[in-house]
Amino acid sequence: MDLKRRENENEEQYLWRIGQAKDNGVIDLDWCQIADLMNAEFRTDESEYRNESAYRKPYTYCKRMYEAGVFRVHDSKAYVDSLAAVKDEVRKEKQKLFDERKALNRLSRDKAREEETIARLEELIRENGKKLLPETYYYTVESDNDLIIALSDFHLGAEFDNAFGLYNSDVAKQRLMHYLTKILDIQQIHSAENAYLLLLGDSISGNIHMTTQLENRENVIEQIQTCAELISEFTYEISKHFKNVDVGSVSGNHSRLGLKDHVLRNERLDDLIVWYMKAKLSHIGNLSFIENTFDSTIGHVRIRGKNYCYVHGDYDQFSEAGISKLVMMLGFKPDAVFFGHMHHCSYDDIAGIKMIRSGSFCGTGDDFTVSKRIYGEPQQMVTVVNDEGVMACYPVELNEIENN
Repeated sequence: MDLKRRENENEEQYLWRIGQAKDNGVIDLDWCQIADLMNAEFRTDESEYRNESAYRKPYTYCKRMYEAGVFRVHDSKAYVDSLAAVKDEVRKEKQKLFDERKALNRLSRDKAREEETIARLEELIRENGKKLLPETYYYTVESDNDLIIALSDFHLGAEFDNAFGLYNSDVAKQRLMHYLTKILDIQQIHSAENAYLLLLGDSISGNIHMTTQLENRENVIEQIQTCAELISEFTYEISKHFKNVDVGSVSGNHSRLGLKDHVLRNERLDDLIVWYMKAKLSHIGNLSFIENTFDSTIGHVRIRGKNYCYVHGDYDQFSEAGISKLVMMLGFKPDAVFFGHMHHCSYDDIAGIKMIRSGSFCGTGDDFTVSKRIYGEPQQMVTVVNDEGVMACYPVELNEIENN
C-alpha cells in the first residue's frame, strides 16, 4: 500500500485511510509509527509534533461512530441535500439574528439619545425656572387650617365668543390671576397656613371632538406649552404666600390621545404639564408634588389627619352610586372627594363623605356645552380644612373681571 499522502488529501482523510489500512491488516504499523507518518506529512516544526494518542483517539472515536452507522448515510445524495438545506436554514437564522441584534442596537441607541435629550431639556427648564422665578417668601403666620385649591377644567386652547360666554387664552390668563387674588383673600380671612393645589384634569382643550378641534385657538402642542407656563407661574405665586404648597394632579378626558375606547386611561397629556412644572419649579424649597398611589385618575392626600381624594369626574359620578363605587375601589372611606368635569361648583354630603365639585375656567359657550345644555358660570372651588375636616367652601366666580 502506498503510504504517501494523496493529492488534495487533508489530515483527517489521510488519518482515516491509514487507520483503516491498519485495522484491515493491509499495513503492519503501530500507532507510534502512524504518528511519525502523520507528523512527517503535516508538521513542519518539531514543536508541533503530536504523540500517538493525538491520532489514535480521534481515529478510534470516528471509527466507533462509523460502525454505529452515523456516517454511512453520507453516501446518500438525499442526506447530502438535507444537510445543505439545514445549512441554508442555519445561514438564514444567523442572518435573522444579526438583523435583530442590529435593530435592537439601533433602538438602544435611539432610546439613549431620547433619554439624553429629555435630561438636557429638563435641565434647560430648571435653569430657566431658577432665572425667571426666584425663590421668594411672604408667609409669616401659622394657623390651624389649610386651603385646598382646585384647578379644574382650565381648557386652555378653547376659543369662543357668543351669547353664552367668552373664552380664549388671554381670558384664561386674566381669570387665573383673578383666581389668585381671590385665593389670597380667602387665606387672609382664615390665616391659612398651607396650600394644596389639586389639578383636577382638562387643563388643555385637546382635540377629542371634531367640534373641539375646530374651536381651538392653538394646536395641542401650543396648548401644552402655554398651559404649562401659566400653571407653573400660578403655582409659583401661590408658593410665595404659604408655608408649604403641595401639588396633586389627575388626568381629564380632554387630554386623552384618541377616541375614548381606543386609548388607555393612563395615556393623557396632563402628565406632560406636571412633568414641566416639576422641572420648572424644582428649586422652590416649600413646593412638592403628590405622587398618585392608586392610579393616574385617582389622587389621595392626607391633611391634618383627614383623608381627601380627588378625581376628574369622567369615571366617577357625582352621586351616591358614584361615590359608593369609588369607596369600594379605594378600600377605605375618605373624608371628602373633590371632582371637576361638569363645569359648575357643587357640594353634597353622602354618608359622611363630603362631595365637592369645582367648576371650569371657560364656563359655557363652546359647541359641546351649549348643545348638551351644560350651563355654568366660570368658577373654581377653594376649600378650607382643619383637623376636624372641611370648614368652608368658597365657589370663586371668575367672570367678575369681565363685568367690572
